[in-house]
Amino acid sequence: MSRIIRERYENGLLVERTVEGSNTTPWHWLVLVVHTVIAISRVALTVIAFHDSLALRAIQSEEDASPTSCERPGLRS
Repeated sequence: MSRIIRERYENGLLVERTVEGSNTTPWHWLVLVVHTVIAISRVALTVIAFHDSLALRAIQSEEDASPTSCERPGLRS
């Protein structure tokens, strides 16, 4: 949030300084907290999805290397 600083000088000396725009309300803090929670949740979901995809790839590679155990050896036609 931008702030506007106004200064008034008399005879080269600073007499008055006013700062405008530095008003933060509870609504601004609430929006900041909500956005932070959403950002952290998105990062967590991305990490979990990436981890799951790596785990699934590892499981599939193990299944490809092992023989199938569903078939009965004596009943082929």
